[in-house]
Amino acid sequence: MSDSQWKQYFDQKAATHGASVKSSDYFDDTSFFVQRDHIHRWLGELKGKQILDAGCGVGAFSEPWVKDNTVHGVDFSVKSLEFAASRGLKTLNGDLGALPFANGMFDVVVCIGVIQLIPEVEPIIAELARVTKPGGVLLVQTLHSGSVQRKLLGLFERTKKFDRMYSMTELAQLFTRLGFPTVDFLKQYHPLRVVTQGAGRNSLTDLFCTSFAIRGRKGNG
Repeated sequence: MSDSQWKQYFDQKAATHGASVKSSDYFDDTSFFVQRDHIHRWLGELKGKQILDAGCGVGAFSEPWVKDNTVHGVDFSVKSLEFAASRGLKTLNGDLGALPFANGMFDVVVCIGVIQLIPEVEPIIAELARVTKPGGVLLVQTLHSGSVQRKLLGLFERTKKFDRMYSMTELAQLFTRLGFPTVDFLKQYHPLRVVTQGAGRNSLTDLFCTSFAIRGRKGNG
């Protein structure tokens, strides 16, 4: 779908489901919050940080950080941003490919469940990398192209709603090119509430990994 179609899609979702994570296209609250809690623990305690939630939707993912940090949320769905603002995010209706922030502004940048909606992801991640400070963390979560489950579902997906899925190797190479010399992964195995973490990939268990988060720390060079 085009950007305008996606915007209309998520505005309608937010109008229907309100502040619920169903507005961000999750099937139910439980699976979303399990995923969120795993990623938050993986990142560790954050205090006094400048944080960007890129593609924040209704703001549910980054809401727990609001108390002790400054959290900015950018999204193209105006209706979703109304709920994100009510959760305490400093919201901006904008384009992830042209962020109005200075180089190296953020200690932590997260982009959760967004890039599978974007046909050309490299310019977006390059822009997220630009606003990440040297020594800061960029985390991107998405669907796993190598998942057996995803491949089977693709046989029955008539709408082709998701434009792309990515491999861990593909995103690791992109992160390296953009100045993140080391990366690691948090792998999720839906519908099981199981995650594994580490730098390794291409193992047999990765066939059953349905989505993953990649985390990189920006080099100082």
